[in-house]
Amino acid sequence: MTSENPNTKLFLHVTAGRLVVLAFLLGAAWLYGSHTFSDPKTVFRLSMVMGGGFFLAAVFLLWNQKRGAEEPLLWTQTAFDVLLAGLAVFWTGGSRSPLVFLFPIAIIAACLLGGKRHLTASAVLSTVCWALICWSGNDSFVSASETAHVFFINMAAFNTIALLGGILAQRLCRAEEKLSEARTDLQRMEEVHRHLANSIRSGLITVDEKGRITTLNTAAMEILQPGVTEIFGQPLKSVWPAGALSLERLQQGAETERMELRHECPEGDRKILGISVFEIRDEVERSFGYGIIFQDITRIKAEEERRRRMDRMATLGEIAAGLAHEIRNPLASLSGAAQFLQEGTLISHEGKRLLEIICRESARINELTETFLMYAIPEPSSVRQVSVREKVRAAIDILGNSREMPEADITIDVSESISLRVDPKQFEHVLINLLANAYNALPRRGGQISVLARRQNGSLLLSVSDNGSGIKEEHIDKIFHPFFTTFPDETGLGLSIVQRLVNDWHGEIAVKSERNRGTTFTLKIPV
Repeated sequence: MTSENPNTKLFLHVTAGRLVVLAFLLGAAWLYGSHTFSDPKTVFRLSMVMGGGFFLAAVFLLWNQKRGAEEPLLWTQTAFDVLLAGLAVFWTGGSRSPLVFLFPIAIIAACLLGGKRHLTASAVLSTVCWALICWSGNDSFVSASETAHVFFINMAAFNTIALLGGILAQRLCRAEEKLSEARTDLQRMEEVHRHLANSIRSGLITVDEKGRITTLNTAAMEILQPGVTEIFGQPLKSVWPAGALSLERLQQGAETERMELRHECPEGDRKILGISVFEIRDEVERSFGYGIIFQDITRIKAEEERRRRMDRMATLGEIAAGLAHEIRNPLASLSGAAQFLQEGTLISHEGKRLLEIICRESARINELTETFLMYAIPEPSSVRQVSVREKVRAAIDILGNSREMPEADITIDVSESISLRVDPKQFEHVLINLLANAYNALPRRGGQISVLARRQNGSLLLSVSDNGSGIKEEHIDKIFHPFFTTFPDETGLGLSIVQRLVNDWHGEIAVKSERNRGTTFTLKIPV
């Protein structure tokens, strides 16, 4: 039975109660003993009994601390409780003693600490002690009939208390067993719930009605990267403001269909999350919280965008083949005729100036056509091993010789040993476009450009950074779109071609930018 082995906490509580009773009796004996007992030695004897009780309580505490509340301790304590009660009653008047209530207290203590056997033993010992006290002849002023009357009444009281205590102890034991089973089931359910939540690949957050976090699984921590370890009980708004805003929309009665939102991690990574918000209700439709389930769909959206871009490029390729043919032929005729007229003597000086404009714009249209063809229908590549540092130097030299480019302090952190197997012309074209964008964004003075390359996990990481004006947040998602540009003299195909070539190399390109602080393009290309 559970009550056969009481826990330490219950033992300490009973011991504390015993000490309170002893202290109360000792204080009462010294305060009122001279008025209550006729024999002056009675107070001294009672004090000795109380002192013995304190001493035994200390011994029992040490015993429990070293070996626990084992059977020998419980039996010893049960016997000494009855013995001390018997001595106190015997020395304070016998059958007329006001301390007869100590026997029921000993019986109750045995009931609380031990099982049925301890309870029965305590009741039997109390009855025997009470019988010895009543029939010892200690009180000659009490008649035999009165002694018998007092004996049987108290004996009945002792056994009644023992019987009721036994019944209550059994019920308490059953209740403790059921409570223990319920606690075990609850712990098992909590473990299942926790492991189930952590096994879900989607992020899961639950909050109470006040918006405080009650559950947050492992996937949610990995996706949000809140940067704190103890967030349970904290307001959702302080941990994930965007999620709290979605929750407020639900509370205001908005539609709960799946939505998408952007999340920026503390490290600066930007993610696209697919999120669903729902209300948690019990079996009687009473709300007691809300749940948010979400997934990181950044790669899925990137793949969708890549497929859409491939579809656009396929369509552009078909258009480009015919468009280039239709433009190049009349453009060549127009340019040739203009050059012929320039060389003649029939055209005035003003006419030659206009012809120069025609030739220059024809060349620009031809260059635009070539660029458009390169984007839509890339030329067959000739792959070989190239030195990354040499190609970076070559691209910087090409752009540095242009008078249109501003002066800049350029830092190259690329090892001579780093090489890449790509088409040299295409790789150089990528570098020229990235560096040209960096040059165009630089301030008039104090411009800085840095090129960094390193190997990491089987890939080449190449970054081009500047301290220029940066890219507006609303333009970040558009910079790789064909013909999108913020520079009036550019075609808007440079970064589109860069992304196309990097994708052809099975690589990735990412951009991070901050207004008036600069931009960094990072290429990740498998080696």
